[in-house]
Amino acid sequence: MGSKNIESLVGLPAPMDHLHQRVVRVGAAAAWFCAAVFLSIGLVTGNNELVIESLGPIVAATMMTAQIILGWEHGGFSLLGSAVVVVVTYSIMENPTTFLAAALALVVICSLAMLFVGKWLVTIASGVALGLFGVPLFWLGATIASVQIGTIMGLSFVLTATLFITIRGAATAVDTKYRGMFEESPAALFDEDWSEAVSLLRLSYGGRPEGLRDYLLEHPDLLREVVGRSKVVRVNRAGVELIEAPSAGSILGYRNPARVPYSLLEPYADALVSLYEGRPVFERVYQFTTRRGTELWLQARCVNPWGSGSGNVLIAVADVTHGHDKQEALAEMVAAKDKFIASVSHELRTPLTAVVGLTSAMSDPAMRPDEVSELTGLVSGQAEEMSAIIEDLLVASRADMDISVETEELDLTQVIRSVVESARVEPLVLVDGLPLVVADPGRVRQILRNLLTNVERYGGSKLRILGGVAPGTAWVEVRDNGDGVPPEKAESIFEPYTTAHSGVTGSVGLGLAVARQLSELMRGSLEYRRDGAETVFRLELPLAKSYAGVVR
Repeated sequence: MGSKNIESLVGLPAPMDHLHQRVVRVGAAAAWFCAAVFLSIGLVTGNNELVIESLGPIVAATMMTAQIILGWEHGGFSLLGSAVVVVVTYSIMENPTTFLAAALALVVICSLAMLFVGKWLVTIASGVALGLFGVPLFWLGATIASVQIGTIMGLSFVLTATLFITIRGAATAVDTKYRGMFEESPAALFDEDWSEAVSLLRLSYGGRPEGLRDYLLEHPDLLREVVGRSKVVRVNRAGVELIEAPSAGSILGYRNPARVPYSLLEPYADALVSLYEGRPVFERVYQFTTRRGTELWLQARCVNPWGSGSGNVLIAVADVTHGHDKQEALAEMVAAKDKFIASVSHELRTPLTAVVGLTSAMSDPAMRPDEVSELTGLVSGQAEEMSAIIEDLLVASRADMDISVETEELDLTQVIRSVVESARVEPLVLVDGLPLVVADPGRVRQILRNLLTNVERYGGSKLRILGGVAPGTAWVEVRDNGDGVPPEKAESIFEPYTTAHSGVTGSVGLGLAVARQLSELMRGSLEYRRDGAETVFRLELPLAKSYAGVVR
């Protein structure tokens, strides 16, 4: 498992300052290691030459460590400084057997240093080439062999450095294009490193791959610890805006295991299983809470552009909240349709069964005329109930069409009394003496019948019908001592196929929706409220004037 502090020099494309840090830190670690090996072997074996040779790595390691401490990490400076250490060390040791190795090391080190030189590249490269040409003269003196070797070292440096610089230019162009596309993409993009998380997971789990997901969900503490080994390397502007973070810097780095919410454990488990199995693409929709508390549904698509086993993934995230809400609404509509069909069937079957039974009894020759007359009245009542249900369905089905109401001056008190006589509930108080209104008599009866049916199904045992006059309108209130509906559902009860009461069968959920629609078509209104311990439905209709006609 890799360390959080020492990273491989080969990895994701990273900003140049990160590469400088990697070169200096890896170089310092390597130099200290070499110095420790030389010094240990020299002291143990009594070989003074190895002890002296350890001074070179010590000097190089000290120089790079100082850069790390001071925060001045620069790969080119460290490599060129290491080259100077090699020159000085060889001049002290003067070991002919290591001459070629030292010369080759100088060419390679100086060529690599050119990868990290920005300004004055030509000037610095020319100076290094001249320096390499003069190194053999410094080591061997002014001889023809020194000149030849110096020429070879200088030309080798020029060729190698040119190759490295060309490669760097091509890589920089590709990386610049990639970064531009990444930063300016309208999609939210996250560049993440999961290599340490996958390594820890492989150490912690030794079972079969198909059992990994269940194992992680059964051990949430381990799952959080593994997620804590993942880090965000880079995020674009769209990603910062999507999760409503204050800045990109607040997102970058390792995740805090203690802040991984329970709702994200399952998505993280699925992502880890995908990485564990080496899948190149992983996709998941999940619920997410932004930094500002906004609830979103996100769709994340993770791809591994650097190889199936690297653990480095590029994640594109899209806000699919609107689409998810539409799917949920569609599912609710399907469920409502099924419930609606069942409710309509129930409501129509009850009076229809009574009609069938009564008419069958009426065919009995032994029935007396008075009994037939009584059964005929019952059949008529059941037929009227079915007619009322069908009328509600017709009004609801034509909600978006042009529904007409035929208005006239009518006695509202008389209409109320006629509806109450045919209802199955009896009010304790009944309004009387209301003025004439302009409305459709059939539609007013339909509204009042639906209000009384609502009381019968959901209301309390005490029903009161009150009335009065307001400026320009007459009002009727149907009151009962039932529990009413929760405040957050007060408006939804007027929506078609909706009921705020659970556990009540046989209700289509159209009565109140139809009642409000019809009241508004007659230039009136229907409202719901709670008044103390009473549920109140208030119907208002315009007072009679000197006109009548068709209101559309």
